[in-house]
Amino acid sequence: MPDSVELVKFIASFAIIVVILYVIYYYVQNFTTKLSPKGKNIHIIESRMIGKNRFLLLVEVKDKTLLISSDETGTKVLQEWESQKSS
Repeated sequence: MPDSVELVKFIASFAIIVVILYVIYYYVQNFTTKLSPKGKNIHIIESRMIGKNRFLLLVEVKDKTLLISSDETGTKVLQEWESQKSS
């Protein structure tokens, strides 16, 4: 009899932990979505790692396309074009 009581306690504890983890997961997913909403004016078209902590980014901002380099020292705009939106 004591074994079955211990088993029930274990299963109940395990179920409570699973529910708590699910609730935390749900709130983290919704909270991070609200903190970083999808932008309407900035789109990363492509990003490429070119070395350790060095990246090239092709970014569209409103009506411009920018080629940006990013490394430990900062970011720099390398090239800028007017975007050509297809109708």
